[in-house]
Amino acid sequence: MSSCASRHFLSVILCTLACGLGCSSEGESSAENGEAIFPATDSNSAPPSEADLIEQLSAIGYLAGTQQAHRLQGVSHHDPQRVAPGLNLITSGHGPVALLMDMEGKVLHEWRAEFAQVFPEHPRSERAKQPRRNFWRDALLLPNGDLIVIWELFGLFKLDRNSQVLWAVAEPAHHEAQLTESGEIVHLQAKRKSIQGITERLAIEDFIIVRDSDGRELRRLAISDALRNIHWLRLRKAFWARSKERGYGLNENSIFDPFHTNSLWLLRPADAARLGDPFRVGDALVSMGMLDTIAIIDMENGVTRWSQQGPFSMQHGPRITPEGDIIVFNNFLTAERSSLITLNPRTRHVVREYTGPDSEPLHSRRSGRVQLLPNGNTLVVETDGGRALELTEDSEVVWEFRSPYRIGDHGDVVAGLFSLERVGVDQTSWLDSSEKSTSPLQ
Repeated sequence: MSSCASRHFLSVILCTLACGLGCSSEGESSAENGEAIFPATDSNSAPPSEADLIEQLSAIGYLAGTQQAHRLQGVSHHDPQRVAPGLNLITSGHGPVALLMDMEGKVLHEWRAEFAQVFPEHPRSERAKQPRRNFWRDALLLPNGDLIVIWELFGLFKLDRNSQVLWAVAEPAHHEAQLTESGEIVHLQAKRKSIQGITERLAIEDFIIVRDSDGRELRRLAISDALRNIHWLRLRKAFWARSKERGYGLNENSIFDPFHTNSLWLLRPADAARLGDPFRVGDALVSMGMLDTIAIIDMENGVTRWSQQGPFSMQHGPRITPEGDIIVFNNFLTAERSSLITLNPRTRHVVREYTGPDSEPLHSRRSGRVQLLPNGNTLVVETDGGRALELTEDSEVVWEFRSPYRIGDHGDVVAGLFSLERVGVDQTSWLDSSEKSTSPLQ
């Protein structure tokens, strides 16, 4: 990265610090058509110093782990006749690494790269060394063993199968990335800017970014522009009413992270066919956690075709089912319980909901993933608890994985399981026999 680019990126990040990029609550003021939503702040208060801003961000967002570790580790249940075949690609809060694991918990391959290797001139390199930030958020596996990785808010990069860096883009990418059928890379990215309707100060804008296979940006779409035709400021006002009523427990800086877009999926031909008109291939299915809203965006014209706020709350990972419904990880069913909701986008009714047994309910406050598998099963990632479940269409658990990775001074906190994706054998033909004999997880 050039020194000019480094200075520009640093200015962006420092601005981001000022508004607190992360999940947070009520506090300052925002207005829609002149109506105040929050009490105003003290205009005489001193502006925060740079050190204050750095400390502010260090207490916000997705940490490497938050929950006490479970006594069980590794694959705790496996019904080989009923699971979808394949391997599992994992990213976790325990370090800058991605793992390829078989269905029994055997690690077949590892990609690892330290921050200095990936971003040698990054202006936030010291911050990245902190254990709470020294991990990868998402990874995409290519058929030749290359890997595309998001290092949350630090950048996007590509490794070969031997963990050699092929390219890196030091921009504040976050949450999820996707490979299109044409080979383009689509991901979420943040920037602090002026957003119409938020007058107090600059706020966090989320963008859908499209890049070529070498990481060069091709086009972008701002979420605030795409949601303008559905009057997103009204959704924002309703969200904060829901937050107060339900007790989301957010901090005051979150009002300047108005969308917190946390999931992105460009519709493939099968998705568009299942939904029918007016949806098209290439439309973006997105989740905005700070609006309690899912939307399908026309990427070509930059407008929203469909949206719904609730009944889900602070949700993640919506996907299109074979029936043309939308399944989503509903993070906040209650303060202590999450659920997996299946919603009919035409009737807007919930057609199915899985909450887990009372003895061990589904629960993740911060994140979660959903993957629809070829055999009709659903793979669910419970990030906070470091757990993944494979469910049949009758909601029976046929595979369960509990992360063995620990963090914290005493090693008693389970590392957050940020992604676990089932990949087909056709994506792993590059594995050699020596890797296939690697020892199981300990």
